[in-house]
Amino acid sequence: MATLEKIRNKAGLLVTVIGIALLAFIIGDFLRGGSTFFRQSKEKIATIDGDAISIQEFQQRLEETSSMYREQNNGMTLTDEQQSQLRESLFEEMVGSILLENESKKVGFTVGGEELADMIMGNNISPMIQQISYFQNPQTGGFDKSALFQFLQYVEMDDVSSYSREDQQQIESLKNWWDNVQKSVSKQKLLTKFATLLTASLVTNSLDAKAAFDENAVNVDFNYVSQDYNTIPDPDVEVTDSEIAKLYNQRKSSFKQEGAKVINYIAVNILPSEKDYTDAAKRMEEIRDELSTSLEIVDVINENSDVPFVDAYSSASLLTTEEVKNFVANASVSAIDGPILTGNIYNLYKLVDVKQGADSIKANVFMLPNFDEEARLTAFTDSLINVVKSGKTFAEMYAQLPGSQGDGNIGWNTETSLTQAVDVKFKNTLFDANLNEVFVTKTTIGSFLVQVVEKTKPVTKYKVGIIRSEVTPSPETINKMYNDLNQYIVKNHNLESFKASAAEAGYVCVTDVPITENQPNIAPVENSRQVIRWAFENKRGAVSDIFECQDYFVVAAMEGTVKKGIRPLKDVADILKRELINEKKGAKIVANLQSQNLNSLEAYANAMNATPQEVKYLTFSTARISGIGFEPIVNAKAIAAEPGKLTGPFAGKNAVYVLAVTDKKTSEQPYVEEVQKQQLNMQNGYRLMNLIQSNQLLKEGAKIQDNRISFY
Repeated sequence: MATLEKIRNKAGLLVTVIGIALLAFIIGDFLRGGSTFFRQSKEKIATIDGDAISIQEFQQRLEETSSMYREQNNGMTLTDEQQSQLRESLFEEMVGSILLENESKKVGFTVGGEELADMIMGNNISPMIQQISYFQNPQTGGFDKSALFQFLQYVEMDDVSSYSREDQQQIESLKNWWDNVQKSVSKQKLLTKFATLLTASLVTNSLDAKAAFDENAVNVDFNYVSQDYNTIPDPDVEVTDSEIAKLYNQRKSSFKQEGAKVINYIAVNILPSEKDYTDAAKRMEEIRDELSTSLEIVDVINENSDVPFVDAYSSASLLTTEEVKNFVANASVSAIDGPILTGNIYNLYKLVDVKQGADSIKANVFMLPNFDEEARLTAFTDSLINVVKSGKTFAEMYAQLPGSQGDGNIGWNTETSLTQAVDVKFKNTLFDANLNEVFVTKTTIGSFLVQVVEKTKPVTKYKVGIIRSEVTPSPETINKMYNDLNQYIVKNHNLESFKASAAEAGYVCVTDVPITENQPNIAPVENSRQVIRWAFENKRGAVSDIFECQDYFVVAAMEGTVKKGIRPLKDVADILKRELINEKKGAKIVANLQSQNLNSLEAYANAMNATPQEVKYLTFSTARISGIGFEPIVNAKAIAAEPGKLTGPFAGKNAVYVLAVTDKKTSEQPYVEEVQKQQLNMQNGYRLMNLIQSNQLLKEGAKIQDNRISFY
C-alpha cells in the first residue's frame, strides 16, 4: 500500500518525465528520419520559386564547362578570376533557365523537336553553335558545317565498347556538353520568342515617335563660361540636419541596398626584397657566362628564361622592344647584351644570327583532313593541285571543298607568327617556297596544302635569343613577411587595436569596406574570395588568420553588418549634405551674378574668373557634353535658347553656367512617322532582349534563395 501511495503522490512528476522522454524520442526519431531533409537543404546552391539547383548538379555542369574551355584553349589552365567568372556565368544561366521555363509554361511557349533540329543540323544553324571553335574552319575562322556533322556522328554513337576507357569517358563528357549546348540553343530560342511577345506589346505611339525625332532634329553650337562650386568654401553655406532629413525622406527609395558585411583589412603585397634582387643579378651574370660559352644556346635559354626561345628571324622594325632594336643595330653575331633590369624583370640578349630575306609572306593555306593511308592523302592532294594547275585560283579550288567557307587566304605572316602558330618546319618551308607554287607540307599538327602568293622585299633580319627572368620573392622573404604580419595579429587581436596600430607597424589598414556575399574579390586583391567567405561566417570584432591571396597576404577584421533594405540616414547623410551644399552654392553664385547686371559673355567670364569654351553639335539627347560631362539642364537650356542672346546664369549639378548660342540648325530630314516608329520599336526590342538575357526582367517578383556563399 505504501508503494502505491508513493506512486500516486509522484504521478504528476512521472507524467512529466515520461512526457519529456516521449518528446525526446519523437524529436530524435524526427532528426534521424529528417536528416535527409537537412542534408538536402544544405546541398542546394540555390532555390528559384521552389525549384532547387543542387551543388552536385552545379558542380558537374561547372566541371564540364571548365573542361570544354580548357580543350578549346589548348589545355590552358583557368585562373582563379576566370574560374570565378565561369561560376558566375553558369549560375546566372541555370537560374535564368528555370525562370524562363516557368514563365514560358505560363504563356504556352515551347521549342518543338523539328524546330530544335533545324537550329542544330538544318538550314538555320544557331549562331551559338556557329561560334563554337570546334565547328570553325582553322584557316578561315568561319563556321564549317562538315565539322559539326563529324562531331555529331562521334557523340551520337550507340556502341562505344571498341574504344578505350579513356576515350569512352571523353565521349561521355562530350555527350553531356553537347546536351547542355542543345539546352542553351533551345533556351535562346525561347528567349527570342519571349522578347518578341513583349516587344509586340510595346507599341510606339505618335507622341513618342515625334518626341524622339525632335530630340535629334535640332543641334546647336554655343560658347559658355562656368564657375565650379568648389570655388566657394563649404563653411560659407549652412546645411541643417532637418534639411538633410527632409531630402532623405524624399529620396528614400533610391537608397536600397543589398545585405553586406563591413570589414577592415591589411593587404601586404608579396614583393622581392633587396637581397632577392642582389641574388637575381648574380644569377643572371652566371647565365651570361654560360650563354657566351655554351654551344647549346637554345637549351640555355629555355632552361633559364620565363619565355621559350623562338627559332625565327625578324627585321629590326618588328623586334619587340627599343632595347633589342638598339642592341642589334650595332652588335655582331654572338654578341651579348645585359643583363638589363626593367622594373622587376631582367633581360639578357644574344644575337644568334643575321641574314637577308623577306620579312613577311602572304599565303593561301588549307589544312588537309586526316587519312588512314598515305596513298589516299596523296591522291586527294594531287587532285586539288591539278585543279589549280588547270587554271582555277586557290580560292576557287577552296570554295569547291565540302563545308568550306572563305578562300583559304591567311594574309601576311612573319617567321615568328608562323612558328608560333604551327612549327619551325612549317615556317621554313613557306619562306623558302617559290611564288604561286601549290604543294603539301607536313607539320607536327597535320598536313597542309599551301601556296605562297607574295613576299616582301629582302631586308636584314635578326635571330635573337632572349632570356627574360622575373625577380620573385624568395622563400626567406615570403616567410619573413608572413611572420611579421602574424606577430602583428597576435599583438592586435581586437578590432580597435587592429585598426589603430597599423600605421605604426608599417601597414595600411583599409577601413569600412562593404562586401556582398557573391562578389568575387576584394579589389584590388585577386583570389580573395576566401576573405569574403570568412567575413560572412563571423561577427563584429573577429580578426582573421592570414589568407594567401595571389600576390598578397591578407588579414581582415569584422566591423559589422549592413542589413538588406533602405540605407539608414546616418549612412547617406554626407552624400545628401554635399548635394544640398552644392545647391546652396549654386543659388549663391547665381544671385551674385544677377546682382551685377552683366550683359556679355566676356563680362561674365571676368566675374566668374573663367575662360569661354565652345561646344558644337549639341542635341537634346547628347549624353555627355564635351568639356562639361553629364549636365541635362545644359542640354535643355541650350536647345531652347535663341541665337545671339545670353542664357543664364543657371545652376547645374557641378557648376553655374552662362551660355551664348552661336548657331542653331534644324535637320532637313523629313519626319516620317512610320519610319520613326519602326526605329523605336527596334530599340525597345533590343533593350527588352538585354533585360531578359541578363535575367533582370525574369527575376522581378521571383523568390530566389542564393546559397553560393556556403560553397564558394
